[in-house]
Amino acid sequence: MQSNSTKALVIVGGVATTLMAVVTLTARVPTYRVAPAFLVPLLWAPVLLRRWLALRPATYAMYAAAMLFHDLGAYGYYQQSPFPFSFDIAVHFYFAIAGAVLLRHALAHHFEMLKPWQLDVTTLLFIMGFGAIHEIMEYMSYLILGEQRGMLKPTTSYFFDTQRDLTNNLLGCITALLIVRAIQLFKTGTEAAEPHSGHLSGVARRS
Repeated sequence: MQSNSTKALVIVGGVATTLMAVVTLTARVPTYRVAPAFLVPLLWAPVLLRRWLALRPATYAMYAAAMLFHDLGAYGYYQQSPFPFSFDIAVHFYFAIAGAVLLRHALAHHFEMLKPWQLDVTTLLFIMGFGAIHEIMEYMSYLILGEQRGMLKPTTSYFFDTQRDLTNNLLGCITALLIVRAIQLFKTGTEAAEPHSGHLSGVARRS
């Protein structure tokens, strides 16, 4: 019998898959009509690895949202951004946040001997490594498929696209790690205050 957590993961994955199908059917950019063939396996991979990742529904929802966010490029947002800045900046920044939160939690689950700063550094190195691999894949798709069908568009995209992508991966990862540490410090402070509060309430009752 599936646990409630696993059921929640399946529901999140199912909703995200359905939304991807809707995006595919309404896509304005032709190349995104085959995107689900690549995105859906990546979407469900964390569910298959949920035990190793110690995956939580909230973290998986962040990851699924990042996948969907990227898929919105089907409406031409990479060419004409709905933001005052490049859509690509937002995608790389948020993807790094979701990836860093997911990965750091998994590392903390398996390597309890590591100190918080060691977990942060390891997460940062992995996220930047994944980002570098993605940029290499973009370049290889250009070499194999050409500019029209490949992921990289050297004649129409920003000249420093690769450097900008990696920079936003870095900023997103650092943002995620700062948020995680802030939450941990808040929880630690709350837990430390609870015994003291209990003692005071006990004194108040006795008086």
